[in-house]
Order: sequence, then structure tokens, then C-alpha cells
Amino acid sequence: MAGMKEGPGEDPFADDSTDEESDPVSDQEPETKVESHSEPERDTSDSMSTNEIPYVIRRQTVKEDRDNEHVAFLRDEYAELEDQIRADVADELDMRSKDVSVTDLREAFVELAAENPDAVAEILESWGYEHLK
Repeated sequence: MAGMKEGPGEDPFADDSTDEESDPVSDQEPETKVESHSEPERDTSDSMSTNEIPYVIRRQTVKEDRDNEHVAFLRDEYAELEDQIRADVADELDMRSKDVSVTDLREAFVELAAENPDAVAEILESWGYEHLK
């Protein structure tokens, strides 16, 4: 029967090459392995160590390395005072107030109190702590 269509399994666009012929592309280029590095190599001879870079510069976010979340309950007068302190500190740093992180500011309060426990004790005594003895 002349004029019969090819069956569904036959490819009319296939070339007549045999399996014995080699693929010219694979013969031309040898396979190369690409090694991936987890970190790019750095020249550390003149660079600073991580500990020498200030914390506010090396961190990615304000909350980095701060896993402890503390909520500060402040009386209105102290919430307003915190805002004023933030503005005053920003002025001292020659920055805008909004660029001084409240989280950093509060952590600085803790460090300052650690360096001056006698001043903190005086404030607590003025609040009446002597009556709790």
C-alpha cells in the first residue's frame, strides 16, 4: 500500500545515524568539574578581624546577636524621658534621632548602670527602696 502514514512510534525528523557514531560535541570538550566554595577567599593580611569591626557596623540587623526579648514597662514620664534621651544622644553623636536605635539605647542604659551601680541605687532609694529592707 503506497502512501501509508508512518506509525506513531516513528520520528519523521530523525536522522539515519547509528549508535556506533560518536557525538561530536562530547569528543571536543572534556568534562570539567566546578568546585564551589562556601566562602569567598579573602586576603586577610591587611584586613581587620571581625572583633575589631564595631558591632553596629558588622551586624546585619539591630536584633542580631540579641536573642533575649525584654519588654520595658515605663511610666509616661520615663517614656517621654527616653525619647528626650534618644534625641540628646543623637545630638551628641551628630545623628538624626531616628537613626539611634531604641534597642541600642536601652542596651547602653544597662551598660551604663553596670558601670555605675551606686548611681542606680541612689535613684531606687529616692523611689522608696529603703522601705523594702
